[in-house]
Amino acid sequence: MSGTYPRGSSGGELSPGTRVMVVGIRSEREINGKEGTCVEWCAETGRVHVQLEDCLKALRPRNLKVMRSLHDVNEMMDRVLQVFESADSNGDGVLDVNEFERCLEGIGLGKEYVIAFQMAMDKDHDFEIDYAEFTHWALGTNAPGHRSRLDLYWPKKREEPQPVDDDDADYTIPEHDEELTEKDIVKMLRRPLPDDWPSHGIAIVNNARARFPYFPVEGIVWSMKRNEYIGGRVLADIRASGAKEVHPCRTTPLRASAEAFPAIYRNISPEGELFVYELSEDVSFGGMRDRKLPPLGIIPKGDMFTVYEVLRGAEYGFCFGRIKYKGQENPSTWVVLGLLVERGSDWSMPDSERHPRDLTFSDAERMNSLW
Repeated sequence: MSGTYPRGSSGGELSPGTRVMVVGIRSEREINGKEGTCVEWCAETGRVHVQLEDCLKALRPRNLKVMRSLHDVNEMMDRVLQVFESADSNGDGVLDVNEFERCLEGIGLGKEYVIAFQMAMDKDHDFEIDYAEFTHWALGTNAPGHRSRLDLYWPKKREEPQPVDDDDADYTIPEHDEELTEKDIVKMLRRPLPDDWPSHGIAIVNNARARFPYFPVEGIVWSMKRNEYIGGRVLADIRASGAKEVHPCRTTPLRASAEAFPAIYRNISPEGELFVYELSEDVSFGGMRDRKLPPLGIIPKGDMFTVYEVLRGAEYGFCFGRIKYKGQENPSTWVVLGLLVERGSDWSMPDSERHPRDLTFSDAERMNSLW
C-alpha cells in the first residue's frame, strides 16, 4: 500500500519482498554493498528488517537502496510441498476430506470452514485436493498487495534482527488489536519459547488473541502445549474456560472493475440457506461468517438476489455481499458469499483486472451484471 512503507536512499518504497543493497553504514562497513530482502517495517524503531545472505539486520531506510525485485520461487515451492506432504498422511498425493479438515484445524480453522475452502481449491470438483490445486491456491492472496496464503497461514519461523547499533527505544507490548511477534511473546512470558514451538505457533497465538482479547497470552501458550499446537483445539479449550469471545473480521472492498456490480447471484451454498444480517453493534462480519448470530432472514437455496457491493475479510478471505432484502429502499443488509472461486483467472491477477464473469463465490454463483 502506497504511503505505508518508508523510502530508501534511491527513493524506492521499502515494502516487504523488495530487494535492496546496503549503503552508507559506518559502524559495520563490511555489510555495505550486500544485497538482501526487506522483511518488515518497524515504525516503532524506525528500522527496516532486512534478510541478508547470512543474517537478519535492522537498518535505517537511508541505508537501503532499492534494487530490481526478485522472487525466490524455488524456496516457496519447497515450503508448499512441505505443507502438502505433512497433511497427506497416507502419501497418495491428494488430500481427502479428513486430511483436509486436519490441515485446516492445524491453522485454527474449524469444520465449518472445510466446505468453503475445498470449493475454492478443488478445480475439477472431485472432492479431493491434489498438489497442483493446493499450490495454485497457496501461492495466491486473499487480497491484492497482501501476503500469499502460504505466508499467511504457514509463516516461516522468523529470526530476530540484530540491530546495527543499540539506540532502539524501550520495548512496549502491543495493544489488543495489534498482532504479536515471537519477540513479544518471549517478553510477556519472560522465558524462551518452548523447545517444540512450531512454525505456525505465532499464527495460533494471534488468532486466539483476536478471538479472546482478554485471555492472557501465558494461558494461550499453555493451552497450545496441552493441545499439541492444534489451533482448533486451542480455541475450543479457551472457549470452554468461559473466556469472553469476540468475532473480529477486518474487511476491505473487493476492487473489481466498474461494471462488476450490481449483479445478480444465485444461492449455491452447500449449507442450503443463506442467512441475511443487518450490521449493528452486536452483529459483526466475523459473527456472520461463523454463523453464530441470529439472522434477519434467509435466502433459500437456488433463489436469486442482487449484490451491490462486496467486502472481503483480511483474515481468511471470506467475502460479504451487500443486498436489498424484502422491499428495502436501499441495500443495507448482508450475506456471506464465501470464498472467491478463482476460475478462469490467474491467481496473481489484481481484482480490478478480473472479468466480472469470474467473480463467483463458493456460496453464490454469478448470473449476470445489471449494467
